[in-house]
Amino acid sequence: MHLELGGHPIHTRALSVVVASEAGGRLRAAADLLDLRKRGFTPVGSELQGAGIIHQMGLDGVVEGGVLTTLTARQPVVAFEASAATRGDSCRDVVPGIAALVGSDLGAAAAALRGVMGGAAGCSHLLAAAQLLLATLAELGAPPAADDAATHRRVLRRDLLFDGTELADGGMGIAVQLSDLRSTPASAEARPGARFERHDELRLSLELRDWPARIAALRGAERRRSASAFANAEWRDLGDVLAPLAGLSLGKGAAQALAAALAGHVALRDALLQLGPALIQCRASFPDKWLNVAMGSDEHDGLIGMPDSCYMWRRGGALERIRDARGAGKGGR
Repeated sequence: MHLELGGHPIHTRALSVVVASEAGGRLRAAADLLDLRKRGFTPVGSELQGAGIIHQMGLDGVVEGGVLTTLTARQPVVAFEASAATRGDSCRDVVPGIAALVGSDLGAAAAALRGVMGGAAGCSHLLAAAQLLLATLAELGAPPAADDAATHRRVLRRDLLFDGTELADGGMGIAVQLSDLRSTPASAEARPGARFERHDELRLSLELRDWPARIAALRGAERRRSASAFANAEWRDLGDVLAPLAGLSLGKGAAQALAAALAGHVALRDALLQLGPALIQCRASFPDKWLNVAMGSDEHDGLIGMPDSCYMWRRGGALERIRDARGAGKGGR
Protein backbone atom coordinates (compact mmCIF):
# COMPACT_ATOMS: atom_id res chain seq x y z
CA MET A 1 0.00 0.00 0.00
CA HIS A 2 1.42 3.34 -1.07
CA LEU A 3 0.47 6.27 1.17
CA GLU A 4 -0.33 9.51 -0.66
CA LEU A 5 -0.35 12.14 2.09
CA GLY A 6 -1.56 15.53 0.90
CA GLY A 7 -1.70 18.83 2.73
CA HIS A 8 0.71 21.03 4.67
CA PRO A 9 2.91 19.08 7.15
CA ILE A 10 2.19 20.12 10.73
CA HIS A 11 3.44 17.44 13.14
CA THR A 12 5.07 14.02 13.44
CA ARG A 13 4.90 11.80 16.50
CA ALA A 14 7.30 8.84 16.54
CA LEU A 15 7.26 6.03 19.08
CA SER A 16 9.66 3.10 19.14
CA VAL A 17 10.18 0.01 21.26
CA VAL A 18 13.40 -2.03 21.08
CA VAL A 19 13.65 -5.39 22.84
CA ALA A 20 16.87 -7.37 23.29
CA SER A 21 17.17 -10.93 24.56
CA GLU A 22 19.85 -11.79 27.10
CA ALA A 23 21.18 -14.96 28.65
CA GLY A 24 18.73 -16.79 30.90
CA GLY A 25 15.67 -15.48 29.08
CA ARG A 26 15.90 -11.97 30.45
CA LEU A 27 14.62 -9.16 28.20
CA ARG A 28 16.00 -5.64 28.09
CA ALA A 29 13.62 -3.11 26.55
CA ALA A 30 13.60 0.58 25.69
CA ALA A 31 10.72 2.80 24.56
CA ASP A 32 11.11 6.27 23.07
CA LEU A 33 8.70 9.03 22.09
CA LEU A 34 9.48 12.10 20.02
CA ASP A 35 7.18 14.97 18.99
CA LEU A 36 8.36 17.03 16.03
CA ARG A 37 6.38 20.20 15.35
CA LYS A 38 6.80 21.21 11.72
CA ARG A 39 5.54 24.75 11.57
CA GLY A 40 4.89 27.91 13.50
CA PHE A 41 4.94 28.32 17.25
CA THR A 42 2.54 27.94 20.15
CA PRO A 43 2.06 30.16 23.21
CA VAL A 44 1.58 27.58 25.94
CA GLY A 45 1.67 28.09 29.71
CA SER A 46 4.52 30.49 30.38
CA GLU A 47 6.41 29.69 27.16
CA LEU A 48 6.50 30.49 23.47
CA GLN A 49 7.04 26.96 22.19
CA GLY A 50 8.55 26.92 18.72
CA ALA A 51 8.77 24.31 16.01
CA GLY A 52 11.23 21.41 16.09
CA ILE A 53 11.50 18.78 18.81
CA ILE A 54 9.05 19.69 21.57
CA HIS A 55 8.98 16.40 23.51
CA GLN A 56 11.53 13.62 23.78
CA MET A 57 10.85 10.95 26.39
CA GLY A 58 12.03 7.43 27.03
CA LEU A 59 11.81 4.40 29.29
CA ASP A 60 14.31 1.62 29.99
CA GLY A 61 13.27 -1.63 31.58
CA VAL A 62 14.24 -5.21 32.27
CA VAL A 63 11.82 -8.16 32.33
CA GLU A 64 12.62 -11.48 34.01
CA GLY A 65 10.09 -14.27 34.09
CA GLY A 66 7.36 -11.90 32.94
CA VAL A 67 8.06 -9.45 35.79
CA LEU A 68 9.40 -5.90 35.47
CA THR A 69 12.56 -5.88 37.56
CA THR A 70 13.68 -2.38 36.59
CA LEU A 71 11.99 0.58 34.91
CA THR A 72 13.50 4.06 34.64
CA ALA A 73 12.51 7.16 32.68
CA ARG A 74 14.44 9.56 30.46
CA GLN A 75 13.26 13.08 29.52
CA PRO A 76 15.83 14.84 27.30
CA VAL A 77 13.28 17.41 26.05
CA VAL A 78 10.25 18.48 28.11
CA ALA A 79 7.67 21.22 27.68
CA PHE A 80 8.36 22.84 31.05
CA GLU A 81 11.68 23.03 32.85
CA ALA A 82 11.75 24.13 36.49
CA SER A 83 11.97 27.94 36.62
CA ALA A 84 10.57 30.98 38.33
CA ALA A 85 7.90 31.05 35.60
CA THR A 86 6.65 27.62 36.77
CA ARG A 87 7.32 28.28 40.47
CA GLY A 88 9.80 25.43 40.44
CA ASP A 89 7.48 22.83 38.88
CA SER A 90 8.78 20.71 36.00
CA CYS A 91 7.61 17.85 33.81
CA ARG A 92 10.52 15.92 35.34
CA ASP A 93 8.87 15.90 38.78
CA VAL A 94 6.75 12.88 37.83
CA VAL A 95 9.63 10.52 37.04
CA PRO A 96 9.84 8.85 40.50
CA GLY A 97 6.26 7.62 40.11
CA ILE A 98 7.21 5.17 37.40
CA ALA A 99 9.09 3.09 40.00
CA ALA A 100 5.72 1.94 41.40
CA LEU A 101 5.46 -0.52 38.49
CA VAL A 102 8.69 -2.34 39.35
CA GLY A 103 8.02 -5.82 40.70
CA SER A 104 4.73 -6.21 38.80
CA ASP A 105 4.06 -8.69 36.04
CA LEU A 106 3.28 -7.18 32.65
CA GLY A 107 -0.48 -7.48 33.00
CA ALA A 108 -0.54 -5.89 36.44
CA ALA A 109 1.81 -3.13 35.31
CA ALA A 110 -0.45 -2.31 32.34
CA ALA A 111 -3.50 -2.21 34.62
CA ALA A 112 -1.76 0.09 37.11
CA LEU A 113 -0.10 2.34 34.55
CA ARG A 114 -2.80 5.00 34.21
CA GLY A 115 -3.02 5.40 37.97
CA VAL A 116 0.75 5.88 38.16
CA MET A 117 1.39 8.08 35.14
CA GLY A 118 -2.00 9.31 33.95
CA GLY A 119 -3.89 12.49 34.76
CA ALA A 120 -2.69 14.90 37.43
CA ALA A 121 -0.17 12.36 38.75
CA GLY A 122 1.92 12.00 35.65
CA CYS A 123 3.00 12.78 32.11
CA SER A 124 0.85 11.94 29.08
CA HIS A 125 3.95 11.43 26.93
CA LEU A 126 5.63 8.95 29.27
CA LEU A 127 2.22 7.31 29.62
CA ALA A 128 1.99 6.82 25.84
CA ALA A 129 5.51 5.38 25.66
CA ALA A 130 4.84 3.03 28.57
CA GLN A 131 1.54 1.85 27.11
CA LEU A 132 3.21 0.85 23.85
CA LEU A 133 6.15 -0.72 25.70
CA LEU A 134 3.96 -2.92 27.90
CA ALA A 135 1.63 -3.89 25.05
CA THR A 136 4.60 -4.86 22.89
CA LEU A 137 6.23 -6.94 25.60
CA ALA A 138 2.96 -8.72 26.38
CA GLU A 139 2.51 -9.70 22.74
CA LEU A 140 6.13 -10.68 22.09
CA GLY A 141 5.99 -14.13 23.57
CA ALA A 142 9.22 -15.95 24.44
CA PRO A 143 11.98 -15.06 21.95
CA PRO A 144 15.15 -17.17 21.76
CA ALA A 145 17.59 -16.32 24.55
CA ALA A 146 20.94 -14.90 23.52
CA ASP A 147 24.01 -16.74 24.72
CA ASP A 148 26.93 -14.92 26.33
CA ALA A 149 28.84 -14.84 23.02
CA ALA A 150 26.10 -13.03 21.12
CA THR A 151 26.86 -9.48 19.99
CA HIS A 152 23.58 -8.81 18.22
CA ARG A 153 20.89 -9.29 20.86
CA ARG A 154 17.91 -7.37 19.49
CA VAL A 155 14.84 -9.53 18.83
CA LEU A 156 12.27 -6.85 18.03
CA ARG A 157 12.14 -3.24 16.92
CA ARG A 158 8.66 -1.70 16.78
CA ASP A 159 8.18 1.76 15.25
CA LEU A 160 4.90 3.65 15.19
CA LEU A 161 4.72 6.92 13.22
CA PHE A 162 1.96 9.52 12.95
CA ASP A 163 2.29 12.25 10.33
CA GLY A 164 -0.31 15.02 10.45
CA THR A 165 -1.14 17.53 7.71
CA GLU A 166 -3.58 20.39 7.27
CA LEU A 167 -5.72 19.73 4.20
CA ALA A 168 -6.64 22.51 1.81
CA ASP A 169 -10.34 22.29 2.70
CA GLY A 170 -9.71 22.62 6.45
CA GLY A 171 -9.64 18.95 7.40
CA MET A 172 -6.72 17.08 8.88
CA GLY A 173 -4.91 14.17 7.27
CA ILE A 174 -3.11 11.56 9.39
CA ALA A 175 -0.81 8.87 8.03
CA VAL A 176 -0.06 5.98 10.40
CA GLN A 177 2.73 3.46 9.88
CA LEU A 178 3.51 0.57 12.22
CA SER A 179 6.60 -1.55 11.61
CA ASP A 180 7.52 -4.68 13.61
CA LEU A 181 10.97 -5.99 12.68
CA ARG A 182 11.90 -9.30 14.30
CA SER A 183 15.43 -10.68 14.32
CA THR A 184 17.45 -13.36 16.09
CA PRO A 185 20.46 -13.03 18.41
CA ALA A 186 23.73 -13.68 16.62
CA SER A 187 27.48 -13.30 16.72
CA ALA A 188 29.33 -10.20 15.59
CA GLU A 189 30.16 -11.84 12.24
CA ALA A 190 26.56 -12.57 11.27
CA ARG A 191 25.33 -10.62 8.25
CA PRO A 192 22.12 -8.60 8.72
CA GLY A 193 20.06 -10.72 6.31
CA ALA A 194 20.91 -13.89 8.19
CA ARG A 195 19.48 -12.41 11.38
CA PHE A 196 16.15 -11.46 9.76
CA GLU A 197 13.11 -13.34 11.02
CA ARG A 198 10.01 -11.36 10.02
CA HIS A 199 8.77 -7.89 9.11
CA ASP A 200 5.14 -6.94 9.78
CA GLU A 201 3.88 -3.64 8.38
CA LEU A 202 0.66 -1.71 8.84
CA ARG A 203 -0.23 1.45 6.92
CA LEU A 204 -3.27 3.66 7.43
CA SER A 205 -4.55 6.90 5.94
CA LEU A 206 -7.20 8.89 7.83
CA GLU A 207 -9.14 12.04 7.06
CA LEU A 208 -10.47 13.84 10.14
CA ARG A 209 -13.12 16.55 10.48
CA ASP A 210 -14.39 18.83 13.22
CA TRP A 211 -13.20 18.92 16.85
CA PRO A 212 -13.27 16.65 18.74
CA ALA A 213 -12.07 14.99 15.58
CA ARG A 214 -14.33 12.64 13.68
CA ILE A 215 -13.03 9.96 11.29
CA ALA A 216 -14.51 11.03 7.96
CA ALA A 217 -12.61 8.54 5.80
CA LEU A 218 -9.95 5.88 6.29
CA ARG A 219 -8.18 3.11 4.46
CA GLY A 220 -5.42 0.71 5.38
CA ALA A 221 -3.49 -2.42 4.54
CA GLU A 222 -0.99 -4.80 6.12
CA ARG A 223 1.85 -6.98 4.89
CA ARG A 224 3.97 -9.72 6.45
CA ARG A 225 7.36 -10.66 5.03
CA SER A 226 9.34 -13.63 6.30
CA ALA A 227 12.71 -15.08 5.36
CA SER A 228 10.99 -17.76 3.28
CA ALA A 229 8.35 -15.47 1.73
CA PHE A 230 9.80 -12.04 1.16
CA ALA A 231 9.78 -10.53 -2.33
CA ASN A 232 6.34 -11.84 -3.24
CA ALA A 233 4.56 -10.89 -0.02
CA GLU A 234 1.41 -8.93 -0.85
CA TRP A 235 -0.54 -6.22 0.93
CA ARG A 236 -3.88 -7.22 2.43
CA ASP A 237 -6.60 -4.60 2.38
CA LEU A 238 -8.12 -3.86 5.80
CA GLY A 239 -11.33 -2.27 4.57
CA ASP A 240 -13.55 -4.81 6.32
CA VAL A 241 -11.73 -4.36 9.65
CA LEU A 242 -11.75 -0.56 9.44
CA ALA A 243 -15.34 -0.10 8.25
CA PRO A 244 -16.85 0.10 11.78
CA LEU A 245 -14.58 3.07 12.56
CA ALA A 246 -16.00 5.35 9.87
CA GLY A 247 -17.70 8.32 11.52
CA LEU A 248 -16.24 7.56 14.98
CA SER A 249 -15.63 10.60 17.19
CA LEU A 250 -12.20 10.67 18.79
CA GLY A 251 -13.44 12.56 21.80
CA LYS A 252 -14.19 11.10 25.23
CA GLY A 253 -14.73 7.34 25.15
CA ALA A 254 -12.90 6.81 21.86
CA ALA A 255 -10.22 4.56 23.37
CA GLN A 256 -12.81 2.11 24.65
CA ALA A 257 -14.65 2.15 21.32
CA LEU A 258 -11.44 1.52 19.38
CA ALA A 259 -10.35 -1.29 21.71
CA ALA A 260 -13.71 -3.01 21.36
CA ALA A 261 -13.90 -2.63 17.58
CA LEU A 262 -10.33 -3.84 17.03
CA ALA A 263 -10.14 -6.62 19.62
CA GLY A 264 -9.49 -9.13 16.85
CA HIS A 265 -6.59 -7.21 15.31
CA VAL A 266 -3.99 -6.55 18.00
CA ALA A 267 -1.46 -4.57 15.93
CA LEU A 268 -4.14 -2.27 14.55
CA ARG A 269 -5.53 -1.80 18.05
CA ASP A 270 -2.10 -0.91 19.44
CA ALA A 271 -1.59 1.66 16.68
CA LEU A 272 -4.96 3.38 16.90
CA LEU A 273 -5.01 3.53 20.69
CA GLN A 274 -2.10 5.95 20.26
CA LEU A 275 -4.03 8.10 17.77
CA GLY A 276 -5.74 10.32 20.36
CA PRO A 277 -2.53 11.46 22.10
CA ALA A 278 -0.84 12.03 18.73
CA LEU A 279 -3.82 14.03 17.50
CA ILE A 280 -3.60 16.40 20.48
CA GLN A 281 -0.05 17.28 19.42
CA CYS A 282 -1.11 17.82 15.81
CA ARG A 283 -3.95 20.04 16.94
CA ALA A 284 -1.59 22.48 18.67
CA SER A 285 -0.46 23.86 15.30
CA PHE A 286 -3.75 23.45 13.41
CA PRO A 287 -5.12 25.74 12.20
CA ASP A 288 -3.68 29.29 12.52
CA LYS A 289 -7.07 30.80 13.29
CA TRP A 290 -6.83 30.27 17.06
CA LEU A 291 -3.22 31.52 17.12
CA ASN A 292 -4.29 34.78 15.45
CA VAL A 293 -6.82 35.28 18.24
CA ALA A 294 -4.35 34.32 20.98
CA MET A 295 -1.65 36.69 19.76
CA GLY A 296 -4.13 39.53 19.17
CA SER A 297 -5.71 39.53 22.62
CA ASP A 298 -4.12 40.65 25.88
CA GLU A 299 -6.50 38.39 27.81
CA HIS A 300 -5.92 35.19 25.82
CA ASP A 301 -3.66 32.76 27.65
CA GLY A 302 -2.73 30.72 24.59
CA LEU A 303 -2.77 26.94 24.62
CA ILE A 304 -3.74 25.42 27.95
CA GLY A 305 -4.16 21.81 28.99
CA MET A 306 -7.37 20.36 30.33
CA PRO A 307 -7.45 20.46 34.15
CA ASP A 308 -5.68 17.39 35.58
CA SER A 309 -4.60 16.21 32.11
CA CYS A 310 -1.04 15.93 33.47
CA TYR A 311 1.06 17.00 36.43
CA MET A 312 1.86 20.44 35.01
CA TRP A 313 -1.81 21.15 34.25
CA ARG A 314 -3.12 19.75 37.54
CA ARG A 315 -5.79 21.63 39.45
CA GLY A 316 -4.14 23.97 41.92
CA GLY A 317 -0.76 23.57 40.21
CA ALA A 318 1.66 26.37 39.43
CA LEU A 319 0.41 27.04 35.89
CA GLU A 320 -3.19 27.30 37.05
CA ARG A 321 -2.28 29.57 39.97
CA ILE A 322 -0.26 31.86 37.72
CA ARG A 323 -3.14 32.13 35.24
CA ASP A 324 -5.58 32.88 38.03
CA ALA A 325 -3.29 35.50 39.53
CA ARG A 326 -3.15 37.50 36.32
CA GLY A 327 -6.83 36.99 35.55
CA ALA A 328 -6.06 35.14 32.33
CA GLY A 329 -7.18 31.84 30.94
CA LYS A 330 -10.66 32.87 29.82
CA GLY A 331 -9.74 32.60 26.16
CA GLY A 332 -7.26 29.73 26.40
CA ARG A 333 -7.63 26.67 24.22
